[in-house]
Amino acid sequence: MGNGPGPLDKASTFASVNGTAMIGSIFGKKRISEEKLANVFVNAILVLTEQGFPNIVAELEEAPEFVSKPVFGPGDDELFAQILFAGNLMEAPKHLTAGLDQRLVQHAYSKFAPLMDMSAADMETETIALQRFMARINHPSKNTVYAMSKALFHKYDLFRNQDAYFRDMKAPNPIILGRINKLMQFCLWDWAELLDERKVTA
Repeated sequence: MGNGPGPLDKASTFASVNGTAMIGSIFGKKRISEEKLANVFVNAILVLTEQGFPNIVAELEEAPEFVSKPVFGPGDDELFAQILFAGNLMEAPKHLTAGLDQRLVQHAYSKFAPLMDMSAADMETETIALQRFMARINHPSKNTVYAMSKALFHKYDLFRNQDAYFRDMKAPNPIILGRINKLMQFCLWDWAELLDERKVTA
């Protein structure tokens, strides 16, 4: 990748906006309502998109393994935001109690949907479809970071930029994927640490 910064250098530019760190800087109290948590979650997705997407784009544009340079245009960051939104919500049920996870998800749909020019119902449908797609392309792995990285390849059709071997297999080049995984790990919320520090109330 020439003399440019590597994935970890790029990652350091937006790692500080990790969801838990952001929450710690916003809230001084130990209690947080479900709706407030959903607000913070959606805001975190937006900040991570604003800071993370340019780093992902730079990494992909500079990747020497591609035979042609990927092209990104205005509005492409919205798809990235949807991938982060879907991926991070996939993690919620692992850490939240039954019932609470569903209520939080519904709050999140209602708050994220207007930003994507959708209704809450359409946002739910789109997100569930994306989560199922991510689970399928990532099978048998359950790692959400890997699922989000692979979703980038599929949703932005990065296969067309690869050499014939990986393009024909419709599989990400593992070298590129490995670098993207290192960046995408900073886009995953630490639900466990959050819940250690905050008590979620109705």
